[in-house]
Amino acid sequence: MQKIKFYMDFLSPFTYFAWVNHSRLKAKYSAEFEYLPMMMGTLFTQHDIKGPGLIPAKRLYSLKHCFRYAHMNNIEFNPPKTHPFNPLYILRMATLEASGEQQAKVIDLFWKLIWAQGEVLEDPDYILTKLQSNGIKNGADILEKTFERNVKQAIKKNTKEALSHHAFGSPSFIINNELFWGNDSIEQMEYYLQHGDQFDLELFKQRTSDIDLI
Repeated sequence: MQKIKFYMDFLSPFTYFAWVNHSRLKAKYSAEFEYLPMMMGTLFTQHDIKGPGLIPAKRLYSLKHCFRYAHMNNIEFNPPKTHPFNPLYILRMATLEASGEQQAKVIDLFWKLIWAQGEVLEDPDYILTKLQSNGIKNGADILEKTFERNVKQAIKKNTKEALSHHAFGSPSFIINNELFWGNDSIEQMEYYLQHGDQFDLELFKQRTSDIDLI
């Protein structure tokens, strides 16, 4: 069974698409995913990247790209009216430490609420009502755990791990210490799972010898 780390932040529509699409890897390759909520903003700060929402031309293009992609692939897409919003509570709730065996169900619900139904999930009481009305057991307990130290530390740990793999955005996948970024990298992930890397590795190393990553 192939293990894949899936680093994610709910502010990214491309990660929503990746969430929808990653199921085919689970089915085809019996892949076991480890879902790791992390702070995309911290990655942006570390790499001195401006979020797409802060660049008007890029925001316009990115949203149109997302609407086209969703339409072409029959994916329900209704972005939240307020973006970015504070994702801290839902990131904490989405950790294994907070949601336990319901983790995948909680994450799936958050993706649908935010990017398919246009919800802004930053108020803890409102989030709780959504958990309760959508069949998540012990929603109050999951919310309460967001204040526990180990849950807070989990987000920091996941973000630090993502940075250690040189991740710079969401979604970021790690297979055998190889980084794959973005929804469109799923096609390359499938190829990698079947064949590994078969391009000219020596030429690649020559052309990237000037890159010094800490």
